[in-house]
Amino acid sequence: MRDILGYSGKVVAITGAFSGMGAAAARTLVDLGAEVHALDVKPVAAPVKQSIACDLKDRASIDAAVAKLPKAIDRLFNCAGVPGPPFSSLDTTLVNFVGLRHLTESLIPRIPKGGAIASITSVGGMGWAKNLPVLTDFLANRDFASAKAWLEAHPNENNGYLFSKQCIILYTKQRAVELVASEIRMNCLSPAPTDTPMLPDFHKQVSKEFLETHFLTPLGRNATPEEMADPLILLNSDAARFVSGHNLMVDWGYVASVEVGARKGLL
Repeated sequence: MRDILGYSGKVVAITGAFSGMGAAAARTLVDLGAEVHALDVKPVAAPVKQSIACDLKDRASIDAAVAKLPKAIDRLFNCAGVPGPPFSSLDTTLVNFVGLRHLTESLIPRIPKGGAIASITSVGGMGWAKNLPVLTDFLANRDFASAKAWLEAHPNENNGYLFSKQCIILYTKQRAVELVASEIRMNCLSPAPTDTPMLPDFHKQVSKEFLETHFLTPLGRNATPEEMADPLILLNSDAARFVSGHNLMVDWGYVASVEVGARKGLL
């Protein structure tokens, strides 16, 4: 049987592998024969090659983790994230985007021709194009310190979770264009509400009824972590070798239903 995914023997780095989509992806990647190096603030249970402590809101922690990773990384999976409260808007965007970007940029020189990067964003980031001037201004701050300074100086522009997810989408598209010359692909995945340990934190911010009205998939249930991890693995696989710069909506048609007017969109 032809192995169209091509993970056997590949060296993979993945963040957020302690729980949720990241944990599901890490387990499957190990099963597919990849050498998996996991980064998280908590110990990772999956049988990975190594589990490295890494706090994405702390540049020094990211740099220390990068120093422990192999000199060549075939695939990078950015799965770590926080939901907003109880985290501040500043810390949320530092973890969800600024740290993600710093890690990614630190590892791009280690990614060979034919390598790939995939990040988890959110259906909640679907309004990114309407916020393009602000996002562009922020993303122009390319290093960790200047990005943090911008966030501290613009608290009204950064609402935390939604802003951070919009940033991932724009960053993915911009860098995908820039990385064409290196033949490195970059994509992201926007999940619908998924049954992960983070979901109850969203319920604390808004009512369950609100989430079900505006974000529940047309199928009438939340996704499982595996239903997000598997498409993410596909995006970074050999099977998707001609796919780059794409934000894959994994929502059982939620966005489509909004686009064709079958459902009222929140944004």
